[in-house]
Amino acid sequence: MKGLVKILSLVVCIVLLCTSCKKTEEDPKREYPLGLDDITYTDLIESITNSYFQVGDSIYNFSCIRGLYYSYSPNNNVFSFILKKSFENSWKHSIDFDVFTEELEPEIFFQKDTWKINTVRIGNNRLGITEFSEDNYYDIHSVFTWDTVFYENRRFQGKGSFEIMDTLYMEYPDIYYPPQKIEFEFK
Repeated sequence: MKGLVKILSLVVCIVLLCTSCKKTEEDPKREYPLGLDDITYTDLIESITNSYFQVGDSIYNFSCIRGLYYSYSPNNNVFSFILKKSFENSWKHSIDFDVFTEELEPEIFFQKDTWKINTVRIGNNRLGITEFSEDNYYDIHSVFTWDTVFYENRRFQGKGSFEIMDTLYMEYPDIYYPPQKIEFEFK
């Protein structure tokens, strides 16, 4: 009987230990695929900015920017930034960019530096002219630069730019993004 009690006690202890063990939060990278909330490196930062973006022959001015840095896959991270007309308006007058970087820790990415970018996603452009596809991924020659930047405790601020070096053409709708430099600031 004492042997059975010892075995049951041992089994209960093992079960309790196995169910109480949790993955530590030391490494911000997680198993894939998970939701965006589980793999972000920064909080969503929203700021006033003075930016513009050219679509075809039209230039659109923006006064608000939102940004987030997150892990996309085991080999890529993404700096996602969204230009909006204002804080108050809906997403109807906005454009978002997912700039794919190599797998850089936030302490490395948020330093004054320049990175060559090969892939960008220009998504769900709702500038009041045409709805674009959600999945406009481009192999592109572009450059991402932080002129000034500060990062601490999942928050960042700074001035930077994203420069499209070659014209990007879309088949549907028939539109293009000319070479341009998008300057922005997170305050």
